[in-house]
Amino acid sequence: MNPAQTGLKFFVLSGAILIVSGVAQALARPRGARESGIQRYLNGATVRAMVFVTVGVLAIMVGFGAIPIGLR
Repeated sequence: MNPAQTGLKFFVLSGAILIVSGVAQALARPRGARESGIQRYLNGATVRAMVFVTVGVLAIMVGFGAIPIGLR
């Protein structure tokens, strides 16, 4: 088995896990009774969930070869 391909599979798997955990974190976040729209999106948990999803999408793109990282 080619080690470079194994590394790329790791990116796909870890990216999928990051996306799932980011979405679950955004859906399970406790909300205040009188939260405004800005407070809802600038909450620390929501920002962290967005970062997880963004990094997950980038990792999947690396795994599929859309973003080259130097592995041949």
